[in-house]
Amino acid sequence: MKDGKTGSLFFISFSSILIVFLLASFSFAGESAVDLVKTGDELYKRRAEGHSGDKAPVDIVLKARDAYLAAYDNGDHSEELVDKLMSANYFYATYAEEDETKQKQALELSIKVGEELLSRMPDSVAVNYQMGGAWGRWGEVFGIFASARKGVAQTVREYAETTVALDPEYAGGGGYRTLGRLHFKAPKIPFILSWPSKKESEKFLKKATALGPDKLTNHLFYAETLMASGAKKEALSELEFILKAIPSQDTLVEDLRDQKEAGELKKKL
Repeated sequence: MKDGKTGSLFFISFSSILIVFLLASFSFAGESAVDLVKTGDELYKRRAEGHSGDKAPVDIVLKARDAYLAAYDNGDHSEELVDKLMSANYFYATYAEEDETKQKQALELSIKVGEELLSRMPDSVAVNYQMGGAWGRWGEVFGIFASARKGVAQTVREYAETTVALDPEYAGGGGYRTLGRLHFKAPKIPFILSWPSKKESEKFLKKATALGPDKLTNHLFYAETLMASGAKKEALSELEFILKAIPSQDTLVEDLRDQKEAGELKKKL
């Protein structure tokens, strides 16, 4: 959460993150920040190489992440670099790494650098969007109910709402996508969390799908909330769209994950 509130939600130890910083700097010793970013970009483009279905290998994306980390440690604290670093960490934690402790460490690192950037540039749409994703994914790893009780859902909501206010079209309706998924997944807890709503989820995801019609994740999340509301015909249409799509080479593993989950949802229909 912005305005220095995030740190009050959890005690997050960054000692392990500091070690990652040092290892990253050591691994790329002597390279300039500019060269490190180029190395990270080249590696990140190759993150799906050697994938097994919707699971990417750890090594390539981890090297990309460490290159970005080293560039950050070498003084590049730009919005563009922080966005790339957070993207690499999210992909690593979601599509590559299976160890939950390592997933949390990567996401905590993203939260730390994201907070630092937003303390200087609070209107960064890219980093507000990334922060919503990092906290949301961290909450899933930590446990949805436990996270909701600790205030993570409200934190994600605020970053997503800020993203929408700054640029509703960013990342193919990314702010609306985050809000829609949050309303769908966050549990209602009496006296603690009263606002999650399946109707709101459907409303936000419909907007996301309209703004980002090529984003398979928009259609996947929208289909799931339509199923929950009993709109099976409409949900099936969304799932068929996903399953018939040709995965993009730029987001191959991500699209394959969406298609895998769409297939599983279709079986439930």
